Amino acid sequence: MFALLLASVLCDVTGQVLFKVGVSHEHDAAPATGIASFALQTLRSPYVLAGLLVYAVEFVVWFAALSLAPLSLAFPFAALSYCGVVLASRYVLHESVSARRWFGTVAVAAGVALVCMN
Repeated sequence: MFALLLASVLCDVTGQVLFKVGVSHEHDAAPATGIASFALQTLRSPYVLAGLLVYAVEFVVWFAALSLAPLSLAFPFAALSYCGVVLASRYVLHESVSARRWFGTVAVAAGVALVCMN
């Protein structure tokens, strides 16, 4: 059960990182102007497409986890995605993360730990 929940969180974090990379335009010859152009450019991004594929996998994994875990445990566990995204933002995307954001991330993780304890 916890393996499925963790897999769901990892898929969520991976998908978000892929989405961010896919819309960052660092690899584009020219950034999109206008919403239609942005949408078309976004949907053509291999990173965004990979993120959508990861989200499809997460969809299946999440339902498998829900079939085994109480919702009152599974949904709070999913909040670890927020923690994972902050970690990935810092160490994969090399974004700056403030001390306040780190504190909030630790608070979320502590809250999940409290919910998951027996």
